[in-house]
Amino acid sequence: MIEVKTLPAERWREARELRLHALKTDPIAFGASYEEEENLAEAEWQRRMKSALFALSDDKPVGTITYLFSDRVKGKHVARIFGVYVDPNYRGRGLGKKLLENALELIQENKGIVKVQLMVNQEQYVAVELYKSMGFVVVGQMKKEIKVGERFYDELIMEKML
Repeated sequence: MIEVKTLPAERWREARELRLHALKTDPIAFGASYEEEENLAEAEWQRRMKSALFALSDDKPVGTITYLFSDRVKGKHVARIFGVYVDPNYRGRGLGKKLLENALELIQENKGIVKVQLMVNQEQYVAVELYKSMGFVVVGQMKKEIKVGERFYDELIMEKML
């Protein structure tokens, strides 16, 4: 059975392992790289877990999503989603949708939020379609936003009004 929930900071090693696995297996899906994150301090991993949800299979993290609220006066109405990942062995089971639904529910508890924003590599076709099915629309495109090896990738900016 798969469940979606937060994890306590003490489980940061599992979050780290999943994130590094994601960066290694799907490098075009993230703005960060494995090399940048492999040596992050324990405190940073614990800090990140405060705004992350995890999909768990037999209590093992197999998917994740992160959401953030801005603390800037002019941007407090916007929430951002990033770091969405489901282990390839668990794809096709609706986990991405379940993670996104749970994150959106938590975001909507903050009554000041009127918009949710995310960025996605336009070649991540399944992710783009998932976001569209959940009410996100493409509002922009950033050319050559990510470079992996010698190849550039464009990112789509997608938003959902609440």
